[in-house]
Amino acid sequence: MAGVSGSAPAVTVRIVAVGDELLEGRTSDTNSTRIQRALGSHAVAVRDIAVVHDRLGDVAAALDRTRPGDIVFVCGGLGSTGDDITREAIAAWADVALEWRQDVAERLAAEYARRGIVRSLEGDKQPLLPAGCEPVDNPLGTAPGLVGELRGRRVAVLPGVPQELEAMLPGTLAALQRQGALPTARPTRLWRLAQMAELAVAHLTEPVRERYRDLHWSWWLVDWGVDLRLGAGPDRADELEAAAAELDALLDDLVYAREMIDLPRVVQDHMLVRGTTLAVAESCTGGMVGAAITGQDGSSGYFRGGVVSYADRIKVDRAGVDPATLAAHGAVSRPVAEEMAQGVRARFGADYALAVTGIAGPGGGTPDKPVGTTWIALAGSDALVAGRYRFSGDRERNRRLATMAALDMVRRALVGAPIVDADRLTWGVPE
Repeated sequence: MAGVSGSAPAVTVRIVAVGDELLEGRTSDTNSTRIQRALGSHAVAVRDIAVVHDRLGDVAAALDRTRPGDIVFVCGGLGSTGDDITREAIAAWADVALEWRQDVAERLAAEYARRGIVRSLEGDKQPLLPAGCEPVDNPLGTAPGLVGELRGRRVAVLPGVPQELEAMLPGTLAALQRQGALPTARPTRLWRLAQMAELAVAHLTEPVRERYRDLHWSWWLVDWGVDLRLGAGPDRADELEAAAAELDALLDDLVYAREMIDLPRVVQDHMLVRGTTLAVAESCTGGMVGAAITGQDGSSGYFRGGVVSYADRIKVDRAGVDPATLAAHGAVSRPVAEEMAQGVRARFGADYALAVTGIAGPGGGTPDKPVGTTWIALAGSDALVAGRYRFSGDRERNRRLATMAALDMVRRALVGAPIVDADRLTWGVPE
């Protein structure tokens, strides 16, 4: 992530991620990133992130490193099992009692009943809150969040389950604002860019950034490309609008969304509005494109299905590729990608069909087709387009980039934008 700002934020935020699994490599700390993004429109600065074991002393030591006036986010350890000690650690650090909250207990009992769980609340730690804290509703789980002022810090405590934390962040930020701890959100603009590297974003936007140095610029990698955010203080609203207009013209069809919506959802929205359907044929991505599509609720409204045609024989038998085409051009080629797309389109009766075939690595590359070479094709009723990509990551990264590029090809076709392939150098600095 990079950024340029004309003024230093006044409020310091510190994050403490609690969990043995984080330090032992069993899972990754993605919650800190979620918190940082949620705070992006506020005039705050995240100064440090601490990852600590599920131990009272470790949590207390991390809290001791914070300072009065800080906003401190603590995530993890709010469940009801023996290793969930965050409530106890915070209460001990702040030298306050843990208080039973009947309102929390009643909501918890109602949630258990709704799920058909027969369980006594006796011994359940979740209704216990450190004195001085208020609960924050958890719309996806049972453990409530906590927000309160303790030892001069404004402390916000959230569960460690990423989906639960994400769902609770709006309510948590609203509680902090009600308590006067979080600065009012500043005006911001967001551009979500597909098929563009961070370095390319920096290079492309440099002239605009030079003209508007006093605005707050930031960009960062996400699953679907790069997000670019521009913020301004209340006295620079006109500059923000002027810079945003320039960026709209400059970035043009690289932008798949201007709000926090992921690329698969954008594709789905376009397909549903048009009443069109889609099928997929995947080789190197091994089902990742279909998984990204069906990860969206409502995808059954347009997605017909797909074929994972990893072996050449399956490309022939299930995706409709002519054996002569494979023999003449190889599996990773424009003709094979095009025939895969046309074949599954016919077999599934879809309006559009997408095909991906490539060399994810680490082996399998040749001088003519190095690792990362990928062909993506999209077949429609009156058009067939294909693009060659040369990704330069490891196996997992190349598969993810191919998934992103494939979905963006669909988006581009639906909005009438040209495809992006290896001849349009958006992955690196344009020459």
